[in-house]
Amino acid sequence: MNNNIEQIVKDQVLDLNISEELIAQIVNEVLTSLTTDEQQLKKVTESDRIRLIRGNSVVFENFDTGNPEDKVTFKEILTIEECPNMATGFLRIEESAFDWYLGYDELDYIVEGTLEITYDGKKYTGHAGDVIFIPKETAVTFSSPDYCKFFFAAYPANWQDLCEDKQSN
Repeated sequence: MNNNIEQIVKDQVLDLNISEELIAQIVNEVLTSLTTDEQQLKKVTESDRIRLIRGNSVVFENFDTGNPEDKVTFKEILTIEECPNMATGFLRIEESAFDWYLGYDELDYIVEGTLEITYDGKKYTGHAGDVIFIPKETAVTFSSPDYCKFFFAAYPANWQDLCEDKQSN
C-alpha cells in the first residue's frame, strides 16, 4: 500500500513543485495522529504470563506536577489487570523540578541523562545505568538539570491513590 501512495504522490503531486521531503513529513504526521496510544505501545504477550514491551513504542503523556511550566511526561506500560501488584512505566524530566510524596515503594532505573532526588536537604544524583530506591512514606523533590528518562517500578500498583490520600490529608 505504501508503494501505491508513493507512486500517486510522485505522479500527481510532484508536478506542483512540492518537495518529496515535505510530503513525506506531512504523511507521517497524519499517520501518527491517527494511531492510538494502545496501537503505538507494542506488547508481545505469551498467554497470561510474559509481557515484552518495546521501549521505542512508548508514547509519553503529560505528568501533572502542579506547575504547568514543568516539562515532565510519563507512561505506565502495564495495566493493573496485567500486573495487579506493581505499577511500571517511564518518566521523563527536562530542566524541571517538582516535589512529590510517595505513599508507596519505588525503584527508579535511569535509562538516559541525570536524575536528582532531594530528600531532607540532601541531593542524590544518578546517571544512566544507576538505580535509586525510594521507600514508601517519603517526600522528595525529583529534578533534572538537563534531561533524564527513567524506568520506574512502584509497589503497590495503586500508587496514584496513595499519593492522593496523603495530599488530601
